[in-house]
Amino acid sequence: MQQSVRWIPIYTTRRTIAAFLGYPYLFDTRGRWIGIVTPEGNVHAIDGRYVGYLDPDPKFARILRHEATAPLHPSIQPLAPPSFAPSPTWTVPLPPPPPKLPPGTIDVLASKPNLLPPFQQEETR
Repeated sequence: MQQSVRWIPIYTTRRTIAAFLGYPYLFDTRGRWIGIVTPEGNVHAIDGRYVGYLDPDPKFARILRHEATAPLHPSIQPLAPPSFAPSPTWTVPLPPPPPKLPPGTIDVLASKPNLLPPFQQEETR
């Protein structure tokens, strides 16, 4: 299945690679499942809790979070673990410098990566 997945690198504001999106699954750079992305671009942890959203500008693929409004977003139904994962040996191009973040917005993978803990096999539902 991995060959048919379109992989999108996810960066931090510091322009470092931090994750890969194989829709709807989000993986860390070690190939571990860390989250889910909805069709609207919302990002949720593997347990369904809201984490943030994909930067609306696709040139700057990063996960952002409005700290003041994040608690207002509902959780989603968790998905079953994926049957595929990215190769942790991939190289990706350096993205252009992103714009500054708006006040009250953080880069999740740079500031709060603990919001997206990796899947552990014993967590199987």
